[in-house]
Amino acid sequence: MSYTNDELNVRTTEEILKKNVYDLQEQLVNANRRVKSLADTLGNIIAMHKDIEYHLQGIEIYVHDIKELLDD
Repeated sequence: MSYTNDELNVRTTEEILKKNVYDLQEQLVNANRRVKSLADTLGNIIAMHKDIEYHLQGIEIYVHDIKELLDD
């Protein structure tokens, strides 16, 4: 009776470690994808925030000018 690793489906420590490393690499790739996506989204939000601030400053200037015209 022959008891080879193939017949018993027993993995060696090296095979287990290689699979663990591969799994960790896959998790890292997925995490990096998600971080990049979040960074892109954050960049878009920051750009929109700056645009909104710019427009609000313009509105404040208009309101100030209108108040000055009404006071005269």
